[in-house]
Amino acid sequence: MPGMELSLIAHLMRRAGFGATQNELEAYAAIGYETVVEDLLHPEQFAQVEEDILVRYYGSTIEDPVRAAAFWIYRMVNTRRPLEEKMALFFHHLFATANSKCN
Repeated sequence: MPGMELSLIAHLMRRAGFGATQNELEAYAAIGYETVVEDLLHPEQFAQVEEDILVRYYGSTIEDPVRAAAFWIYRMVNTRRPLEEKMALFFHHLFATANSKCN
């Protein structure tokens, strides 16, 4: 049955996030499927992604679309709040406008 649990969690992480590594899946399986779902639904219990390294290399402004994309990809890859980032991506695709129209 542990293989089935791992498979379910892998599916969940692909749908509610951006997937997970084998080590992450095993850690999630150790705490159980229901706990993982609760963690995904309550992201406030996890710290936000530290963006200091991005600010160091790209500066603090993200007016340039390339910089904005770099910040966002970094957040999606390094987050402990995958459902929050997945939903942000979904709504960005739904409501986003051209960068030139943001002023």
